[in-house]
Amino acid sequence: MPRIVTSKVHLQISAPEAWRARCSLDLETTIAALGKRKLTLLEEELTNEGASDEHKRRLVRCELMSDFLGGSIMGVKTADLASEIASTHYTHLFDEAHGAEFSVVLALKRVGLSISGRQWCLPESETSCFLCTRVHLGAKVPGLGGLIEMQVERQMCASHAAFPEHAYTYIASAGNAPAPVAVPMPVPAPLPECGSSRPTLSRMRLVSDAIARGLQRGPRRHIVLQSAVPGDTVPLRVERRTARLLLGCGCASAIVDSDEIIE
Repeated sequence: MPRIVTSKVHLQISAPEAWRARCSLDLETTIAALGKRKLTLLEEELTNEGASDEHKRRLVRCELMSDFLGGSIMGVKTADLASEIASTHYTHLFDEAHGAEFSVVLALKRVGLSISGRQWCLPESETSCFLCTRVHLGAKVPGLGGLIEMQVERQMCASHAAFPEHAYTYIASAGNAPAPVAVPMPVPAPLPECGSSRPTLSRMRLVSDAIARGLQRGPRRHIVLQSAVPGDTVPLRVERRTARLLLGCGCASAIVDSDEIIE
C-alpha cells in the first residue's frame, strides 16, 4: 500500500513570492547541485500565456553527480538511479485546487518505486505563508519496499524543511527583498519523567559496584549517572544510611530531606 507523506512548511515571505521561488527552474537546479545532482531540462511547454490560468508543463532529467554506490551494488550502478521528473504548475494560481502536480519515474524499473504528489501555497498574511505538500510514495520490492519508502520519506521531509532558506537566498539574490532572518524559538527544557522511570539507587547496586571496582586495577572512579534533564545534578531517592554513605565518600553535595539527596 502506498505511503502518504505530507508537510506544511512556514515561509516568512508572501505566497506569490514563495510560489515564484518554488516554480523557478534556476532555484531547483541550484538546490539539486548542492545535493550533488544534475538537472537537465528536456521539455517545457507554456499554455494560455498571459491569461489568469497560465500554466507550464516541464520535464526534467535528474542524474547523480557522484558515484554513490562505488561502482555497483547488487548489479545496480549509480547511473541506474537517474530519474525523469514531470511537473505542471500554474503561474499565477497556487491554491490547493490549482496546485503543482509532479511525478518521478526512475530509469531502473525493477526498483518499482513510484512517486507522485501535489504542492500548493496557503497564505497566512501579506508577508508569510505555508508551502503544503502531499506525496504518494510506493516501492514494490519484496522485503525491502518498506525500508526504501522510509528512506525516501526521510529525505523528502529534510528537503521540504530546508526549502525556506533556499527561497530566501534566491529572492535576495534577485534583488526583490532582503533575506528574512530566522529567529530561533526558545525550546523549554524537558520535564523529568514520573513513575518507574525516575532514577533510583539500591543497596545491592552499591554493593555490586563496590565489588566490581575492587577487582579492577588502577585508581577507582565513581560511576557517573546520566540525567534525563539538562544540568549537572541527578535526583535520587535513597535510604538514610545510603545517604550518609554517599555524603561521606563525596558523591552527594546536599540533602533535600530525610530520604532524598541531590548528586
